Amino acid sequence: MTAVFPAVPLPGTVLGGDRPARLIDDITAWVDSPAMAALLREFGYGPLPGGPPAQRLAALEQISAKRWDYRGGLLERSQAVGEYFEPTIDAQIRSAARSLGLAGRSTPLRRQYDHVLVLGGGVRTMMARAHLAATILREGVSASSVAGLGSLRVLDGQGGIVRELGLGECVTEFDAVDEALRHAFGAAAGADQRSGETETGQPWLVRSYPDLRPPMHVLAAPSMRPGQRANTADTLTGWAEFVQETRVGTRLLLVTTDVFVPFQHCDAVRLLGLQYGCEVETVGFDNASNPWVEPTETFLILQEVRSAIRAMQALYQAVTYNES
Repeated sequence: MTAVFPAVPLPGTVLGGDRPARLIDDITAWVDSPAMAALLREFGYGPLPGGPPAQRLAALEQISAKRWDYRGGLLERSQAVGEYFEPTIDAQIRSAARSLGLAGRSTPLRRQYDHVLVLGGGVRTMMARAHLAATILREGVSASSVAGLGSLRVLDGQGGIVRELGLGECVTEFDAVDEALRHAFGAAAGADQRSGETETGQPWLVRSYPDLRPPMHVLAAPSMRPGQRANTADTLTGWAEFVQETRVGTRLLLVTTDVFVPFQHCDAVRLLGLQYGCEVETVGFDNASNPWVEPTETFLILQEVRSAIRAMQALYQAVTYNES
């Protein structure tokens, strides 16, 4: 019989949870959860060593690098090569991952937010995320704006789904974010637009739909790492710098894919919570039953458990650095 584990709150989800001591407690609870212990046992690892959270996070990261890094530290997610698990093991992995926040987190806890941020991806992924955001707002959750966060990275192999859905051309991730949000929220093609470059020459672009209610913005964020594409952290920081002025206590709802919820949530707490004083909650569409995307394979779920571990580690380091 597959064990069922209680859901573990993600750091900073509870109101006021951005306080350093609370964040450290939340990270520790996630690392030391029954679900994580069961996942480690499934792969032949005993309990994590004692000592401060930093040591346990380091040990957990090393285990994940040895056993769950199907990207080899270099590959894109779409290039990862994995493995097959017997049904009983597969079910146990998925049960533990659900407890850790990689599934079952599609419904917001609150009814009112200041801004909804839809994180970027390819066309199919963006359709799922954009339509979840639109559904959440149409079912009574309120927000003063919606923003899609993408980049100018070039997308390959998207032509088929673009033609099937009758979307405009999607050459870049920015195009996919824009087209999917327009599809979900019913926005016309006309929009305001502004652009520029950072001090290091990295381009950025913001397209706005002020006549929508709530108004909508789409960002192509600059990369903070020359020669590499903008990542989640870059788009979150780019939103605060180029799209929306924030204040302490600003309530944000992030919308993403369920398996990415923990790592992207931790990145947002680290970047928008600690640096700007925002309160962050993150939801993700149900990958197992969605019309836009195929269900996530189990080895890819484990890859995102690793991503979550690394994001927890970065958040912990940021919290303790700020306190020192």
